Amino acid sequence: METVKLYEKDVYIAEFQAKVVACRREDDRILAALDQTAFFPEGGGQPADTGTLGDALVLDVQEKDGVIWHTVSAELTPGETVVGTLDFRWRRRNMQNHTGEHIVSGIVHRAFGYDNVGFHMGEDAVTVDFNGPITEEQLAEIEEAANDAVEQNLPVQVSYPDREELETLDYRSKKEISGQIRIVTIPGVDVCACCGTHVSATGEVRLIKLLSVQNYKGGVRIAMLCGQDAIEDYQRKHAWMTEAMHLLSAKPENVCGRIRKLLEEIHELKGQLMETQKKLAKERLDAIAEGTEFVCLRGEDFGENELRELVNQACGKAGCVLALTAAPSGACRYILASKKTDVREIGRELNERFGGKGGGSQAMVQGTLTSIPDQNPDEIRAYVAQRVLQFSMCADLG
Repeated sequence: METVKLYEKDVYIAEFQAKVVACRREDDRILAALDQTAFFPEGGGQPADTGTLGDALVLDVQEKDGVIWHTVSAELTPGETVVGTLDFRWRRRNMQNHTGEHIVSGIVHRAFGYDNVGFHMGEDAVTVDFNGPITEEQLAEIEEAANDAVEQNLPVQVSYPDREELETLDYRSKKEISGQIRIVTIPGVDVCACCGTHVSATGEVRLIKLLSVQNYKGGVRIAMLCGQDAIEDYQRKHAWMTEAMHLLSAKPENVCGRIRKLLEEIHELKGQLMETQKKLAKERLDAIAEGTEFVCLRGEDFGENELRELVNQACGKAGCVLALTAAPSGACRYILASKKTDVREIGRELNERFGGKGGGSQAMVQGTLTSIPDQNPDEIRAYVAQRVLQFSMCADLG
């Protein structure tokens, strides 16, 4: 027996009574079917409703062969009557976003002749795919037209035309549909075959915000938000802008200019830092005497890449090079390299002795040590020099 779809009769039903006609386990899920339901099953790009059936949570809703199956958190008894309660905030969110999608798709179809070839209502945004190009300038025009339709508070009409009426009706549809076709009409904006839930008038959508447009599969993908989602998005971004204004001591219109100036200053400072590091690296390298067996470098003045390059260059003058630099939470990063000795075994011993992890090649190993006696990196240097290398000549370059 097919499930009676209460949401098709009245999308504003938030609570209802129904009889449990079946309940079964499928893998790790409990599935329940009712004689009637107001829960919308996932489909057509719209997610399923959520809520409760009695004391059980409704986690998912799917339709199969006319029967709507509710994934619930506890078993229900066939024959019993249960009260279903929708999470109506979630339902209204989906109604607003789906109606907003109809408005935008209808406007795009009428203005450009493009078809909606993909639609998905995600957690973060609604995405709509069209089979033609749309520019940023055109996106702004579409958004303005969409919000004009919202402001007009146009009725959102649902009808079930027969085959004769359909022959004369110009409507959008993403796929071939068999059986009775449900048509959603927004006068002057859109006529579309759709099984989803929508608000009764466009004014309930409140706001439509088109977030972005990007090339996608020969056409474009538009990301958008409608209704409460769009309002909350604006509230978040307003809060971020307000914080940026305070941090930068700038008016809203000057925030981007201030950020650009800071980025230019950072770029200049990075250049100065690189020059300083080059001079410092040269001083360190000049201080290494040819034939030195072992050198320990302290790397606080260098970034990770720069320190690795310094180690490579130092290996040209010394038999083995150990570089140490501080890491977060009191840990110590190390680089150990040699052009004469396979340093992989030394690296494994370091990791084992000082609670570290890392690895590398025969010529270079690197990692992080977390267990250092009294947080003193000199312990590492002493261990390497004494336990492994046994040098005749050592140097320690600050």
